[in-house]
Amino acid sequence: MAKWVELSDGSRRPDPQGRQEVDEHGRGLWRVEAITPADQADERDKTAVVEILVASHDQPAVGGFGQPLHFEGLVMTPGYVQRKTGQLTPPRWSADGIRGQAAPRPGKAQGDAA
Repeated sequence: MAKWVELSDGSRRPDPQGRQEVDEHGRGLWRVEAITPADQADERDKTAVVEILVASHDQPAVGGFGQPLHFEGLVMTPGYVQRKTGQLTPPRWSADGIRGQAAPRPGKAQGDAA
């Protein structure tokens, strides 16, 4: 479920930063969109946009369009058939992080004196 933020006028809306609640380690959950290439066996040559939930203390830096992303601990949970509609839901993707981006730990910053 999306995290909602309260605006200065008292109204509420989904968090514009894309941040969703937190995981069991206190890391924020961020939605990252990625384009997957077409399957070589697919004659339609159709790419797809997938949304991957990434756990991170800071908003993930995804770079520019077309730059490859290497996800750590990438997991796909298959969709299921909804009872009411009979339609297949899309699969859900999650990852522990994006390779090359160290997850800062809460607490003291590096270089702080004890």
